[in-house]
Amino acid sequence: MNTKGHCYPKSIMLQAVYFKLRFTLSYRDVEEIMKIRGVIVDHATIGGWVLSHLATF
Repeated sequence: MNTKGHCYPKSIMLQAVYFKLRFTLSYRDVEEIMKIRGVIVDHATIGGWVLSHLATF
């Protein structure tokens, strides 16, 4: 997984993608969970991460 040029650490990106795929949550639900954990990220950004990193899972 190439994270060069991204604003967030690889661990944050993978955690958001994991929540989306493992628990079948909406992107807005994942956005809210990440906000509770102290990470401010837009749901559209999470959607892009999921599309680009599906092969990881």
